[in-house]
This record gives sequence, C-alpha cells and structure tokens, in this order.
Amino acid sequence: MRKIVVAVALLFAVSSQSQQGRKSEAIPQPNAVAPPPPLVEKIDVSVVNVDVTVTDRRGQPVSGLTRDDFEIFEDDKLQAISNFYAVDSGQPKIDTRASGADANPSADRFRRKVLVLIDNQNTTPHGRNVALDRLVEFIDGHFDDGRYDWSIATIDKRIHMVLPMTSSKKVLHNVVAEVRRTGTLNAIRAPMQHGEFDIASISAASAGNKGGRDLNEVVETNRNLTTENTIDIFSDELSLKEQSIFAKSSTESILEAERAFGNLEGRKIILLVTGYLPLGTQSPLNRGSSRGVLDADTQYTTRLNNELAEMRDLLVREANVSNTSLYIISSEGLDMNMSDGINPMAAGPAPGSNAIDTSSMLWLAKETGGAYLPGNRIDQSLVDFDRRSGAFYSLGYSPLHSDDGHYYKLKVNVKKHRDYRLDYRYGYSSAPTDMQIIRAISSPLGAAMQQSTVPISLTFGEPVYRGIVALIPLKAAMSMDSLQYISDGNGSRTRLHVYVSIFDSEGRNLTVAKSFADIAVKANESTTGPMTVTIPPLALSKGTYKIVVAVRDELTDHIGVATKRLEL
Repeated sequence: MRKIVVAVALLFAVSSQSQQGRKSEAIPQPNAVAPPPPLVEKIDVSVVNVDVTVTDRRGQPVSGLTRDDFEIFEDDKLQAISNFYAVDSGQPKIDTRASGADANPSADRFRRKVLVLIDNQNTTPHGRNVALDRLVEFIDGHFDDGRYDWSIATIDKRIHMVLPMTSSKKVLHNVVAEVRRTGTLNAIRAPMQHGEFDIASISAASAGNKGGRDLNEVVETNRNLTTENTIDIFSDELSLKEQSIFAKSSTESILEAERAFGNLEGRKIILLVTGYLPLGTQSPLNRGSSRGVLDADTQYTTRLNNELAEMRDLLVREANVSNTSLYIISSEGLDMNMSDGINPMAAGPAPGSNAIDTSSMLWLAKETGGAYLPGNRIDQSLVDFDRRSGAFYSLGYSPLHSDDGHYYKLKVNVKKHRDYRLDYRYGYSSAPTDMQIIRAISSPLGAAMQQSTVPISLTFGEPVYRGIVALIPLKAAMSMDSLQYISDGNGSRTRLHVYVSIFDSEGRNLTVAKSFADIAVKANESTTGPMTVTIPPLALSKGTYKIVVAVRDELTDHIGVATKRLEL
C-alpha cells in the first residue's frame, strides 16, 4: 500500500508567560516562514449567535416571542436579525423565514455541552460532597435523554481534567466517587472582617482574657492607638494579599476552562460548583485609623481592587469570546449571619457590614449569559439551571466587519417588554478559526474538549542532544481518506494546518506553534491510504511533557487532535 510522507514548515511559535524567565527550559525555535496564500478564495459569511434567556418578573420563562419582538445592538449599532430560533428543552423550533443551512441547524448547534468545574480551593469538603451528590442525582436523570454532554474538571492550585465528555454513567460515578475522597484546600472562605472587632480580639488575647472584653469598651479605649490600628491594618493586608493570590489561581483555572471551549459547537456551559469566589471588592473605610495609616491602606486596597476588577473583566471577555456561559452554584448555601448586610440593589454588601461580597459571582454569570444560583437547596438550583439553559431564544446576525479579533459589546432588548429579564453574553470577539484552535489547545483541557473528526496518532523519534537541549523528531500518522481535495487535470491537492502545543509536568503551557503541510497527489494516483506528516523537531530540555498536536483541513475546517506523553 502506498504511503505519502509530508514535511511541514513552521509558521510561528508563541511562548506562554509561564515559559518566560525560565532559562533551564528555554526552547530555541526554527526560523518562521510566511504563510501561504489560501488554496481557494472563500466568501465566508460570519454569523454572530447570541442566545437569550427571557424571564418575567416572577422568574418564569417567557415563551411565544418572535424575531420581530427582539432588537440587537453591536457597539450601540442596531443589527438586522438574520437567524432566529426558539429553543425549548434544547430542541429548536424552526423559523419559517430561515433558508438554506439556517433552516436545518446541525444536531450539535443547541446541544448542551457542560463542563462541571469543581472548586476544591474555595469550598469545604462537606459542602462540595453534598453538591456532588445532588449533581450526580441530577445527571442520572438527564444522562440518556440526549440533551447534554457532560465532562468534569477540578480546581486546586491548577485545573485538572478528570472526565472528558462521556456517555458512560459508570465512568461518571467512579470519577465523582474519586473526587469525593479528595480533600479541599478551603484556603479562603471569606475576606477577613474589617473594623474594630479585630482589635478587640487582639486585645483580649494579649490580656489573656479568653472571653474578651466588652466590644464598645475596647473600641473606645483603642480607637486612637496607632499600634493596634497598625496591627489591624496589617492583618487585613495579609487577608487581602491572600485573597489576591487565590483569586489569581482561581481566575487562571476558569480562564483555561473557558478557552478550552473555543472551537466547539453547541450550547457551551461551565457549571462552576464553588463556595466563594474571591473576586469581591474590599473597603478600608470602616475602621478608625490614623490618617497616615488609613491613606496607605486605602492605596493598597485600591490597587488590589483594581487587580480583582481586571480579573473579573478578563473572565467575562474570555467566556464571551468562546461563547460559553457561566452558571455558578453555591456549594455552601446561604450563610444568614453573613448575608444580613447584603445590599439587594447592588448585589453586594451594604457599607460597613461584614457580609461576603458575592456580587462578582452574580455579574460573572449574568454578563456571560448564565446565572448565579445561591441557596440551601442545591437540587432546586440544578432544576433552575436545567430550565434556564434549555429554554432560550437564539438570535443571529451578520456583522459588516471582518473577523478582526476585536471585542464588540452586545445589547439585546425585547421591544415592548422592558420589564423582562434578559440573560445573554454582553460581548463577543470575531475570532477566526485559527485563533480559536490556538486558544483551545493552549489550555490543558483543550485536547480533551475538542471534537476530533480526523483520526491521527503521534510517534516520537530518538532524541538528538545538543548540550542540555534534545531535538525530538515528531510525526503524525493519519489517513488520506479523511481529507478533502481540489482535483484537476494535474491531480489533487489539499492543505493541512498543523498546531503543536507543549505542556510541562504541572500542566503549564510552554509554547504553541503553527505550521502547514501542502499535499499534492498526481493525476494517476489515489487519494486514499496512510499518510505521515513530519513536524519540525521539538527542542526541549530534560523533563516530562505533554505534547498536543491538532491538524485542520483547510477546505472543510475539520480537525483532528492527538496527545502523547514525552519523558526526557
């Protein structure tokens, strides 16, 4: 049987931030070459899809709306709605005005693809396990109805895929049982409470009074004592710094999950099970402190709050670029003592209260088209999740600009019912396929989340050492039958876009590179049989790596993904 061998040329390589500054792992890259012109000129009509959940004042879904009831704006400019579907229980009702492919959407277009993200960093073991029990009961009731695909990942200091998209209940139960046996970091339940209570606690401990003194007495006695105010501010700064550290860790993990969804089709959902996401704002203004100490504390707190705001904004944008909604379920339930000071108008704590600021979870969910579902009945929260994610209106329009990668803001209205509540993503990025694939495979979850329609396998050759760096030959084996070709009197030709992503032993992405392979078959030869694609050698130092290779057929955009472990 004839076998074709194709060599690819490197287009570019992008090193991730985790690689910068690590001299022992520096990877020399081959010289980049210019990308080739497209095989054929395509006239792509991009359609921006916006899924909108509409509820009335009582929180009940609103049915019976048509495309004429909606208006959609991109950067405040009214857009003409070209595609419209009313979806119920994940099944679309065909729009009689739709034509062509829009009249018959693919089976995957509205199928719910759910990544259950279990936050082991900000939950208690008991709260998490209760939530998992209710979740398993819910999934059991919705596993075989054809409306969902399920996968599971966990967060501790990093994100870990523990169950790729599966159709096996047995595997699901085994994975959840394994997760239940693990502990949680539970590193931060809530920000440290501000105010004079901390001074009272310190004073009581210093005096050996385990019961403490009267709070009013302590406050009055110590209000102007700089030393104790400084202790109070120092302890709060430690708490804020700790919150910032864990917020960055949580943010990075959720971002990885969002990016992994980038190239998938369907109703993409991250179901985040957490106790408290440490992204709420802090205020230093409800303490009695000397002016100089308070000014310094205000500057420090303001800087950290700005960092938290940037993290929240990045989470929203990356989710919207991937068209992925965040549904957030509280595993700890409502804490009445801490929620007494909630300001219902702002969804955050009232000034001067010790309530936990959960507003970040509310707005993260809302601005990505999802929902924040707090409460002591997790089973009811899951029922609400099922209802909200399965009944919605899908609006589509064709923007006038190209796929330029810019981020555009979205706004949707129901014309005659401004009192309705609308949940949808607040923005999108017109990212081309290349960018979405690169975003996806730069995530440690990306390979497991991709729908691979082109079967490929990887093989490594014997490494060739140049000092401390080894050059590792890499080949991808596939079938020519899985590709589409352009044929004429000279034969057949096609092109593969090849992407390589390298992860270290801790799951950090070190680099992503893109290359291409032109395939030409003579007129008297067949376009069937095995094919080997030779990829530029990997240059790596000693260690353990995960290598991800994705290939994309330029003519059909079908992709294949394979992973392989490498030890040097």
